[in-house]
Amino acid sequence: MRIILADDHAIFREGLKLLLHSQHDKDVVAEIESLENLKTEIQKQHADLLILDYHMPGGDAVALLAYCKKRYPELKIIALTGAQSGQILKQLVAAKADAVLLKDGASVELLLAIQQVMQGKRYFSNTVKNNIADIDLQLSTRELQVLKLIFSGLVTRAIADNLALSPKTVDKHRENIMRKLHVNNLVELINKVHQLKLFGSVYE
Repeated sequence: MRIILADDHAIFREGLKLLLHSQHDKDVVAEIESLENLKTEIQKQHADLLILDYHMPGGDAVALLAYCKKRYPELKIIALTGAQSGQILKQLVAAKADAVLLKDGASVELLLAIQQVMQGKRYFSNTVKNNIADIDLQLSTRELQVLKLIFSGLVTRAIADNLALSPKTVDKHRENIMRKLHVNNLVELINKVHQLKLFGSVYE
């Protein structure tokens, strides 16, 4: 089984490699630190499985996941995330991830998920399913993308460039996000994101 690991933390990738190589039939053929390089690597490696971290630099993981599933339907994708927000998890499921797991889960569950998806099934941990069922936000996909970039520290112009939007449109999204989350300024917004555990830690 040819596997690509996409995670921007070397220590986490090393742990995954040790786990996967202990199975003998699993070979990590590429490691990716940024989403910018992922499309090229997938095209080059002809992998069977992609293990993708949700919170990575270089782009939007949900959009890239959806692209990969459409372009390479045979490629199985397991999304890992430190975020426990049902909204985020639902986005990953909607993008056709074959499995969605939390990064604080047990290694045996990851191996089970690999087994399931390679048999053509989808796998979602109980926590993922429960958190999706508990969604209480009404943010659109675009608003979620904007919020993630705000949380990452990007200013309006940088967000606009990243998402190919006008600064005026970004400001409108920011206004709608703050209204829906019932906050009045950036500090309250960031605190709300932490409170809701929308994106986990920025280091996850």
